[in-house]
Amino acid sequence: MGRRQLILTAALLISSIGCKVDPKPPTEADGRQVWKNLNTRSGLDGDLQLADFKKTDGQMAEVNGVKVYTLFYELHEKHLTKLGQWKPGDIETIRSNYGFQRTENGWQGPEGTHFPD
Repeated sequence: MGRRQLILTAALLISSIGCKVDPKPPTEADGRQVWKNLNTRSGLDGDLQLADFKKTDGQMAEVNGVKVYTLFYELHEKHLTKLGQWKPGDIETIRSNYGFQRTENGWQGPEGTHFPD
């Protein structure tokens, strides 16, 4: 190995040491699972059915040294029973977000479930 190749190899190694890899963000499937968990906990699992869930955006940030991720979504819930103004069969569209935080066990959803990498 020539001097030039050695210098180039050393430069590549040094530059890659400082690179850190961000964890993959929570997925649409993770968001869907959060909805199911929250729906079950609230006792509405017999009243609402998830007709569609779509991740519309996401934002990674760091707050007080903790990685956080906001998963923005649009979902459609089908009402199975009369609930407030909604009749059985009505479809409700909701646009909102779920906040996740990074832990040693993966991403933790807003309802406490961990989603490992």
